[in-house]
Amino acid sequence: MTSAFDALDALVSGAAVAGFGEEAVLIPRRGNQYVEAAADADRMAVRVRGIFSALAATSDFRGQSRGGEFGGTTRVLSEQTAFWIAAAQVAELGFRPAKGDQVRLPDRCGSPCYAIAAIHPTSMGDLNLLLVREDVAE
Repeated sequence: MTSAFDALDALVSGAAVAGFGEEAVLIPRRGNQYVEAAADADRMAVRVRGIFSALAATSDFRGQSRGGEFGGTTRVLSEQTAFWIAAAQVAELGFRPAKGDQVRLPDRCGSPCYAIAAIHPTSMGDLNLLLVREDVAE
């Protein structure tokens, strides 16, 4: 039996997905670090609705410098991307996403593809998929 808090969480998650969500295609893949990942025949691709977020980030590399040596720093620009899936959608997937699976956003310009770099489950059953952009041969 669900608690009042679980019901409220489901209601708020549904409203967030309705307002900010978009459809993605989750494509399961198999592979190892030395070969290109291939489609996983045991798990079928599914359409899932969730919230995609991309945030520009900068990082400064500061090595060992003394006095006036190496007065400047090197800045690296990156993008932190994630796809959040509510617990109700996770329950409907039929499988658990794995590191290396592909997330494609068909409604965005160019249908960008991302690989799952890490999976962070929450205590409420939601999944936060941390993504890295992939180059896809056309």
